[in-house]
Amino acid sequence: MTKKLIFIAPLSMLALAACNSTETPAATENGTETAAVPAADVELPPAITATGTYRCADNTILYVDFLGQNEAADIRVGEKTALAIRVMAPKADVPAAGTSPAPAQANTAGPLTSADGENSLSGSGNQINVKLAGKGAQTCKS
Repeated sequence: MTKKLIFIAPLSMLALAACNSTETPAATENGTETAAVPAADVELPPAITATGTYRCADNTILYVDFLGQNEAADIRVGEKTALAIRVMAPKADVPAAGTSPAPAQANTAGPLTSADGENSLSGSGNQINVKLAGKGAQTCKS
């Protein structure tokens, strides 16, 4: 038993000696340290602020997730797992250089439209007005 320990001890010491806990910083050819490049700012998507289930006049069921301060909404038709239709508020105009920006106003639950313009949503709470592609405008209630 002691003979086995005599052979194992040097091997374990050699394995531990190979582990070096200190690391040297990366250097360029001239010996100076390289600076880390700062990451670009990432804009997060708006958070879901409200969710509602609505039944429309034609018995269609809509699942609507309102995003941010009524700046966008995701509409799902029929099932919660259906592909969402994103409708967004129109972008605010950027003021010209040298002029003061308009005072900040809370977005109302105004007309949110899809990128192709075929879908729209207005209102919030218990009643919304929605227009989906292939269907006419209708009122939906929760």
